[in-house]
Amino acid sequence: MYYWRESRFILLFFCFLLVFLFLEAKLAYLQLAKGEELTLKAVEQRIISYEIGNFFRGDIEDRKGRSLLDSQTVYRILVFPSLVSDPIECCQQLNSVLSIYDALKLADFEANLKKGNPFVPEITLTESEAHKISSQQIAGIYTFSYEQRNGSSALAKHIVGYTSGSIFQQKPEEGKSGIEKFYNEELSPAEPTLELAVVVDSRGKPLPGRRLLLRGDKGLVSRGNDVVLTLDLDVQQAVEEVLDGKAVKGAAVVIDIPTGEVRAVVSRPSYSYSKGVLSGEEINRSTELYHPGSVFKILVAAAALAEGLVTPDETFRCDGKYLFASGESISCWKKDGHGEISFREAFANSCNQVFVEVALRLGRERLEDYAEQLGLTKCVIGYEGPTTPRGKVRIGKYDGQLGNAALGQEGVQISPVNLAALAATVARGGEYLQPTLVKKVCDASGETVREISRPAAIRVLPESVSRELQKMMEFTVKEGTGKKADVPVLGSAGKTGSAETGKKDENGQPVNNAWFVGYAPLEKPQLALAVFVEGEALGENLLQFCSRK
Repeated sequence: MYYWRESRFILLFFCFLLVFLFLEAKLAYLQLAKGEELTLKAVEQRIISYEIGNFFRGDIEDRKGRSLLDSQTVYRILVFPSLVSDPIECCQQLNSVLSIYDALKLADFEANLKKGNPFVPEITLTESEAHKISSQQIAGIYTFSYEQRNGSSALAKHIVGYTSGSIFQQKPEEGKSGIEKFYNEELSPAEPTLELAVVVDSRGKPLPGRRLLLRGDKGLVSRGNDVVLTLDLDVQQAVEEVLDGKAVKGAAVVIDIPTGEVRAVVSRPSYSYSKGVLSGEEINRSTELYHPGSVFKILVAAAALAEGLVTPDETFRCDGKYLFASGESISCWKKDGHGEISFREAFANSCNQVFVEVALRLGRERLEDYAEQLGLTKCVIGYEGPTTPRGKVRIGKYDGQLGNAALGQEGVQISPVNLAALAATVARGGEYLQPTLVKKVCDASGETVREISRPAAIRVLPESVSRELQKMMEFTVKEGTGKKADVPVLGSAGKTGSAETGKKDENGQPVNNAWFVGYAPLEKPQLALAVFVEGEALGENLLQFCSRK
């Protein structure tokens, strides 16, 4: 009897122990495994929130990590109508700070209050106004700030591009052109939306401290990655200032010769992000295709020298016109001709007749092949897209078409960036490096997420040919048509060009586009340059300043 009674006590003890252990395990599971989730659910029941697009889009930086966007801090108001105790007093308090809050905006404000949903009024605050409103602690009124991209001093607008959409449409901005579009996935934050929230007590009153919370999924706030370009902010800014000072339509590209990296790329006219893009302003003239005119003679000379079809000292005769067997003719810009002239002098003085003759020796196929080999039809690394223009050298089968192509006209369209790369190839001793615009993608901590791969340099011209071309381009600046681009002490080399557009001005005169392609200094060249001006001649100051920069 005693044994049976003792066994019952033991059994009862173990039952209680099992129940206790089960409850303990359940409590541990809720606290440890489910703690965060339950905490969030509890908080969800005690917050009111406003959904907004994630405004932590990644930055676009120069090679030294300096932002090109000129982002500005914007201050706004967020209103929670359910927390507004006295709408009239609320409006009066706001109006005492916001002197520009006119009657119309005030009417909209009152109408939104009546709807009851959280809202952001269409007004931007100054930093001072935001602080004043915060200090007044107006019931239901909170201020917040975010970084708005592309301020008035933003650089490289055509390359950087622009975005569409608004964070107040409950979605992040989306890239529509340029780097913003090509790298939209990397720049966009993982979380498309955020919440601006206020924690309230059981009576629906905000907790002390009036803190506005910024929340993402599971409390986390994600940020987009940064895209690091090869541009140099200082060089970019200097070149933009030159083109802005001359009020030209055109482009300028600067390439670092040792690396092939693009240091500056400018297109004008530019546009204002705040005012939108007007017709024609969106054209990126640095990558757009144009007839290169006589700067294409660099390629013709390179191909002819490499094939052994001409020497710099070979003598030609220019009578002012090249006459084809078909009876067609191509005139030299010097109507009475240059007379006896060496190939070097013909290059420096841009003699059309001599270069037509040399192009006929080369033939259409070899000229097209050299244009391909020297990279005139390639894209810029890091800036490739389905609509990105590629250079075209497609020459017709007739001699007259080949002659016009040799002068950078019919069948030839090249971008300024590829012509700058051509000058860099000559300065580099005949090695081609595809121009690069993007270095890498980094996360918010600065760690590299992705390096932009680039091919190694390729020899496309014998070094001896490049040396001859260097001498010819130097001679052009010293004694020929490129004197305006001479850089004292350091020296420079280059080639000028004028391309027919087929258009006429209001006086019936032909409208031509002007070019300069070259590099500096002569000793250990560092920077290659292409300058393009639409519809007018290159001004002396513009050419000298760009060359010296």
